[in-house]
Amino acid sequence: MKKRMCAILLSVALVMSLFLSTSASGGSSSDPVVTKSYVDVTFFQSAISNATAKINSWASSLKTKYSERAESYVSESNIRDKVVDLTAEAVLRRLQSQGKYLYSSKYMSPITLDSGDVISGRLGTMIIVIEGTTKCISGSLINISRGSEVTSGNALGKFTTFMFPENGGKIEITSKSARVMIDGVYSRTSGGYTPQFIDEAYALKELGLVRGAARGMELYRGNTRAESITMLIRLLGEEKVALSGTHKHPFTDVDTWAQGYVGYAYRMEYTKGVSSTRYDGSSLTTAAQYLTFVLRSLGYSEDAGDFKYETAVSDAVRLGVIPQNFASELSKVEFKRDHVVHISYLAMSARIKGGNMTLLEKLVDAGAVKADAAEAFLNK
Repeated sequence: MKKRMCAILLSVALVMSLFLSTSASGGSSSDPVVTKSYVDVTFFQSAISNATAKINSWASSLKTKYSERAESYVSESNIRDKVVDLTAEAVLRRLQSQGKYLYSSKYMSPITLDSGDVISGRLGTMIIVIEGTTKCISGSLINISRGSEVTSGNALGKFTTFMFPENGGKIEITSKSARVMIDGVYSRTSGGYTPQFIDEAYALKELGLVRGAARGMELYRGNTRAESITMLIRLLGEEKVALSGTHKHPFTDVDTWAQGYVGYAYRMEYTKGVSSTRYDGSSLTTAAQYLTFVLRSLGYSEDAGDFKYETAVSDAVRLGVIPQNFASELSKVEFKRDHVVHISYLAMSARIKGGNMTLLEKLVDAGAVKADAAEAFLNK
């Protein structure tokens, strides 16, 4: 472990020293200004080229020195990618937990928030509350429609555009959950839930089953119906099929990113809407709903009498998908994406109905998960 840390620190120090030691020439005594094109093309390309050559040379010598031991973690791509990835993930987690990570959204992007979540906006950032209740807790916001001000302690009306002023402001979610549209730069602080299964989330990410986005994995919030049906399709190994064609559905409220998943799930009768035209993809999923999806992915069926939706949690214990202590915990807490991750992680080792094959082995056979990724997952 110490040698690996030394290797990582040494590579970072090497790259930093290369950038610091590379001098930018390109001007002269009569014209000392360094042009932007020189910096963008000549200087940086030269610095990157030099850094790559040095790293490759160092990696080669280190491989020779440590032979097979070094082979497992030292390679040209490993040095460059792993150092950057691990550092970026660590920084992102820390900043998000402290509410210091700035998100940037355009064209009134929708986000789902939980009780106690706090949004802080920069000057010009606009927000519209679609579902749930919120209030201003610091500074103020400007009601664009009326030209009035909403001060600390007052609620924000729904379907009204508010703008954060120059001195900033903060709003808090006062309902169990809320749905807002936001345009601009903002930070977000969790309402208090601390994710427990971060390592499992990144393990599933390596399998391609969990995707991080610009906002990270957001394990502290609830999981929506649209997100849950997406996860079901991935657990079934059918994502490529779902996204490879156009699958029609009657719903008018499905977000653009979820069209393929919902359309495919509707055609395959994996899911239904709450009405003939509404899917309600932004509403939050319960533990029973998500475990119903997981049990179906393992080949179990309500029609065959394998389990019931109403008792999906206890049925999942009986069928060996989750342990009893975790089922007991689910009955006491609000269901979060963190719990979705843990259930999905446990499901990888669960056996398909009527056989000895695990869900992970099924996904490998279906080509949904690469064999080397599955092997790395099992060895963690």
